Amino acid sequence: MLWLAIHLPHLALELFGPSAQPFVVVDGPANRPVVHARNRAAAAAGIKRGMTLSAARSLCGGLTAQPRDPAAEQAALESLAAWAGQYTSQISLHAPTGLLLEIGGSLNLFGGITALQENIGAGLRELGYHPKPGIAPTPLGAWLLARAGVTEPAADRAELTRRLHPLPIELLEVKEQTLRALHGLGLATLGDCLRLPRGGLARRLTPDLLLQLDRAFGLLPDPRPAYVPPATFAARIALPADVENSEALLFPIRRLLLELAGLLRAKNAGVQELRLQLEHHGRAASLISLGLVQASRDAAHLLALLRERLDRFELPAPVEAIALHAERFPDLDKTEPELFGDATRGSGDWAVLVERLRARLGSDAVIGVQLNADHRPEQRWQETTPGAPSSPPAAADGKRPLALLAAPQPQEAHNLRLLGGPERIETGWWDGRDAVRDYFVAATAAGQRLWIYRDGADGRWWMQGIFS
Repeated sequence: MLWLAIHLPHLALELFGPSAQPFVVVDGPANRPVVHARNRAAAAAGIKRGMTLSAARSLCGGLTAQPRDPAAEQAALESLAAWAGQYTSQISLHAPTGLLLEIGGSLNLFGGITALQENIGAGLRELGYHPKPGIAPTPLGAWLLARAGVTEPAADRAELTRRLHPLPIELLEVKEQTLRALHGLGLATLGDCLRLPRGGLARRLTPDLLLQLDRAFGLLPDPRPAYVPPATFAARIALPADVENSEALLFPIRRLLLELAGLLRAKNAGVQELRLQLEHHGRAASLISLGLVQASRDAAHLLALLRERLDRFELPAPVEAIALHAERFPDLDKTEPELFGDATRGSGDWAVLVERLRARLGSDAVIGVQLNADHRPEQRWQETTPGAPSSPPAAADGKRPLALLAAPQPQEAHNLRLLGGPERIETGWWDGRDAVRDYFVAATAAGQRLWIYRDGADGRWWMQGIFS
């Protein structure tokens, strides 16, 4: 087995999305919060981790702060795990800041360790995260390499041992008391711990230390609970500051769509219905629904449609958070596997055009036409949702015009020249709109061709269509 550990040291900050203004995430007691994480603009203003919020604001008057949200961090990890399902089916959470992916079975599909690592890293950076990866034959070994910033893969246990030996003991997830005891024994690295007699080390310290070391070096198995992807998609992003224009919402919306696209690739599915929820302070959330003619998982296409909707949507109040929901994932009919591209649209470019028009003009402004199995011309079609399946039309003998009148008009036949016909239609007895008609192609004196019929009930003539 080969594990890829993804360490996200700045998750508490990055889940809020980017901000060009000084921004910090605070933690600690409500009466004395301290800076847990800060962005580059805040760091440039002299703000440091561990500084009280009041001291930070004395350095930067325009500082924006949000409280740390462990539940949101866990939700972000789960969303990333669902996204990572496009690369492997064996994923485990390593809370609070990491993921573990078993990638041994994915190497051939993605072109080897280096290509796969670069592909996953690029995808995470596109989502707005800055990951630290580590690759090793054991999950804990990979995690320790990731935390230490050792990005070079350790492909086997011998290489893993060489890479783990010089790492500091502070990387182990043990109590502070255990770390002090290790330092008291003159131990500074993982290799130092292994050089001591195991019996003496076990008597002096907790068994958890030896268990971690044995699992990291591959001396004991390290079973990890598997992450199970959700049946639906629901993700939320709290914004670093209230947003008053829709353009500024596009980056967090794009992140949510990219996460959704990863989940859909893992399921080999698409989506046809989305709900975007815009949360406001002190009032009900705004809801924007999006329906697609054809299932898709193309994040760029979905973002373009939502952008069209947002351009037509007037925000009733500043937005403090956004959420995206999708519940049904129809399978995509794919003939070839994809590695990095998205071939879900194929010949459905017409559907893309329809969706863009509906997003821009409104769903009611763009309709489809469905053929009906009915011989009566006025009953042979009906309005429907674009892309809906059409019933097989009844066969029609004779030539018919493309343009029909909204309603038949009385017609004098004595000044017309009949060119073809009759075509007899006798139907409709089952719905109370009986039709007994003889249709003809006729020409006026000016040469215009008409489609007329004689009503079998009263013998009157009617014009129903015009030939181009």
